[in-house]
Amino acid sequence: MKVKMLLEKDRGVFYTIEQDQTVEQGLKLMSAYTVSALVVVAQDSPKGIFTERDLVRCHILFPDTHMSKIFIKDVMTSTLIVVEPEDTINDAMGMMIKAKIRHLPVVSQGQIKGMLCLEDLVKKHIGVLTQELHYLKDYISDLQDAAHD
Repeated sequence: MKVKMLLEKDRGVFYTIEQDQTVEQGLKLMSAYTVSALVVVAQDSPKGIFTERDLVRCHILFPDTHMSKIFIKDVMTSTLIVVEPEDTINDAMGMMIKAKIRHLPVVSQGQIKGMLCLEDLVKKHIGVLTQELHYLKDYISDLQDAAHD
């Protein structure tokens, strides 16, 4: 299954924050939208990602500074690992596991089209495996019925 199919099913919603906004503003946005990551932008162009892990980094780098005085650009993850809509879900999961990340922006023609989280991919993968298991059980049952006839 392709990544674009996950985005079509009302997943992949993402929120942005300007790199010159503060960590305090970022946390308020994350809390309001109940998300654990924000895409960091400058002039509508993606520059990085701000996640809960970056908040931890914030406390380590600026232990005595209030969050209202720390800018997102100073603590964000600037290396943006992305996936394209035509990539497979397995490829996306592999990228996330290898990079040890939980959020993966979906990019097409230089623009972010959505955001996948590891939970979305695991749920989809489990759903596919469960469906496969049901098919196999039905197949085995049919074989056993045919053997008794």
